[in-house]
Amino acid sequence: MLSLLAGILLLTACTPPGMKLDSRPAATPAPTEMGGLRVTLRPLDPQAVASARAASAAPADLAELVSDRPQPYRIGPQDVLLVTVWDHPEITLALGQYRTDQASGTLVEEDGTMYFPYVGKLMIKGLTISEARARLTAELAKVLRNPQVDLKVLAFRSQKVYVGGEVHTPAVYSITDVPFTLAEAMNRAGGFTPAADDSRLLLARGDRTWRLDFQDLLARGNRIGAIYLKDGDSLTVPNNLEDPVYLLGEVTRPGSLPLVHGNLSLAKALADAGGILGASADARSIYVIRQGQTAKAVDVYHLDARNPTAMVLADQFPLRPRDIVYVDAGTLVRFSRVMDLLLPTVNAVTNGVVGYYEIRYFKNQ
Repeated sequence: MLSLLAGILLLTACTPPGMKLDSRPAATPAPTEMGGLRVTLRPLDPQAVASARAASAAPADLAELVSDRPQPYRIGPQDVLLVTVWDHPEITLALGQYRTDQASGTLVEEDGTMYFPYVGKLMIKGLTISEARARLTAELAKVLRNPQVDLKVLAFRSQKVYVGGEVHTPAVYSITDVPFTLAEAMNRAGGFTPAADDSRLLLARGDRTWRLDFQDLLARGNRIGAIYLKDGDSLTVPNNLEDPVYLLGEVTRPGSLPLVHGNLSLAKALADAGGILGASADARSIYVIRQGQTAKAVDVYHLDARNPTAMVLADQFPLRPRDIVYVDAGTLVRFSRVMDLLLPTVNAVTNGVVGYYEIRYFKNQ
């Protein structure tokens, strides 16, 4: 964010006194090297709108996630198993008719073994239920004639997924023999809170992190049911106020606005801010300041809104988290004034908060 502000400051500082940013940039905008930043001034025209909409609509690369198919549940430490050997009540009915499943459950130890009569310790960590049943049956066959063994998991404790952030019930949830999909995770967590940003869910797995748009996944064939979570995964739902859009300069209510389901157009942002100040704002000088593709790149989109049809473009131009919308004053002033206006907000915007005094400072100019 600091590089964004530094870019616009450098761009304005290099403009001759008493002039605005050039509202007629070249057909192919070229970046300008300024203080180690590549600052590019772009017209907010149909081409820019089409490019921005295409970038916003581009789906995340989920090939690796979707290609992972659910695997059979594999037994691990702390799981509780129920083993039944038919026709051998001395093994399975230690408490007689008063037995409960929990009371007769067998705990898988930390080393991955379980203890069972006539067998002793048996390594079953990493086995599926059918594989564990077959191994136990083979061991019992050494002392029993044709043993009939049934095995099931009473308590799933070894594999867990963390779901946190803006959900109604953040917690650590156990993976069971039912495939744990993204849809199941949100169902167990009670769904999103009103403050949730469901367009930027973060799924962390090992050293990889995916950003998921829940609504987009629903729209593209209900793919939330095709993403399976694994042991150790962490799913975080961010707050929609963490990365808002900032509105500064000659608008009625400077401040910040959240994106709703990841969507907010430039026209709606200006409308939600009460519109531009008719007495002091310059409709020719509406700018969107955005971090470029790299940390050293800054894109500045310029909109000349004197023509009412330009607001159609503004309505079609999607804003991104932490964009800065700046409306310049209507009088011809030195760009040093723009620098003086923006400098007091550098620290506040960098920290994600626009302070009250900075907002009042802008309104009183």
